[in-house]
Amino acid sequence: MLTSMKDIKKEFGLKEVRVHMGLFDFTVVCVIGDKRKVDKFVAWKFDEKEVPKFDANYESRGRCYFRRGYVPVIWIPRKPKTTREYAILSHECLHAVFHLFDWVGLPITRDTEEVMTHSMSHLIDSILKG
Repeated sequence: MLTSMKDIKKEFGLKEVRVHMGLFDFTVVCVIGDKRKVDKFVAWKFDEKEVPKFDANYESRGRCYFRRGYVPVIWIPRKPKTTREYAILSHECLHAVFHLFDWVGLPITRDTEEVMTHSMSHLIDSILKG
């Protein structure tokens, strides 16, 4: 059974950064590494035999995988170095925050804007430090 980041690195060749979302009992997982290994990881994480292929017509630069009842999994190929890569990470983190809000049952409105922005900054900061 895979239980540690060392096991995940050995099995899938991916770096895993787990981010606990503070007051919410919710975690987001970010995996960094080769896209070809991500589908196998996500299938294992979501208890599936395989994950549907989404990127049939283009080369994805990042992705947020989600299955109801499971935590979101963000994939990026490497730790961001360029402004474009930082933007892609932010884009994928926003998908994960939407899943958090859906799980909590919070609408995304001006009234919840501050919770959303703090969630985004916490998630991005934690991934970059991981």
